[in-house]
Amino acid sequence: MPPFLAGREVQQRAVVNSLDSIRAARMLESDLVLFGPRGHGKTAMLLWIQAEARARGIETVIVSAGTIDTERDLVARLPRPKKWTERLGSISWKGLEWKASGREAEPVDQALARHLRKAPLALLIDEAHVLNAVVGRKLLSAVQELRGQGAPLLFALAGTPGLPDHLGAMQAAFWERSQILPFERLEDRDSGAAIRVPFDAADRTIGTDALEKAVSESQGHPYFLQIWGKALWIGRGNATEPVAADDLRRANEEFSLKRNRFYGLRYQELASLGLEAAAVAVADAYAGRQQLRGSEINDVLEETLRREGRPCDAESVAAIRSKLVAVGYVWDPGSGLGSRYVPGIPGLMDFVLASGRPA
Repeated sequence: MPPFLAGREVQQRAVVNSLDSIRAARMLESDLVLFGPRGHGKTAMLLWIQAEARARGIETVIVSAGTIDTERDLVARLPRPKKWTERLGSISWKGLEWKASGREAEPVDQALARHLRKAPLALLIDEAHVLNAVVGRKLLSAVQELRGQGAPLLFALAGTPGLPDHLGAMQAAFWERSQILPFERLEDRDSGAAIRVPFDAADRTIGTDALEKAVSESQGHPYFLQIWGKALWIGRGNATEPVAADDLRRANEEFSLKRNRFYGLRYQELASLGLEAAAVAVADAYAGRQQLRGSEINDVLEETLRREGRPCDAESVAAIRSKLVAVGYVWDPGSGLGSRYVPGIPGLMDFVLASGRPA
């Protein structure tokens, strides 16, 4: 959790409104879907939601979808007050009945109804783009039925840009009925605040040169800003003077090392998925541009497949595009459905061009 969550006021406002609604027993109109490339602060936001919920007396559960293979795995993570089975033989939440079943596995809808009979709940699923499809369908159905009956449940999913397709495969209507909260790169003002505010709060001085350097090099990427902030913080110890030139140089070296390692891992991922040529071609198409239309992405991919002697029909093009979106190389922060595409990770396309072209 970063010391200051900058530039996410829209997302925070949506969360606060939802939490206040379930605490006041008002029906929520929709669930929350947080999506964006890796390192854009989605997990940090889930931790922020957890803190806000607990401050309001709302029990919160954060579950990583990668740890859920079965319905039993999910149910095991939900709150289960001691001796409930002895105290209550059968309960229901407006039509969803739960009966004590001893050691038998409890369906997720009954487990949720059981808890919501007692108190509001915030259920947060991280890495939702890898959520088991069978479990996911049961979970989404249970949440929607409970929500339709006014249950005090805040349900939030967080995942990479591949989340829309993954949810669509489970239950198409869920995406349409949810409040979509994209996590884009930060504006320079917010990037500066992400580093400056913690320094100010500790009565420490960062200095204009160091702050401008960190903002410029990070390109609005929250993970990169965290690297810079930590390096500058540690470099100055408890000093009250502005960051010195040597400290700035050391922080820059540390940032460059971690950034290049990050880029290297992302490039290896692209190569392992057979996306290297497509990634290079798309990076070329973005030269000097901030975004591309879906049709432009398709044209680039079709030509790339044709040059490689591979099938270049619409289905093959869509499959490659979906893979590029799933890993966050490009994505649509507007609807998540492909109306416009922007680069997912700053500087990665330059790294791909330098690494993927023959010398």
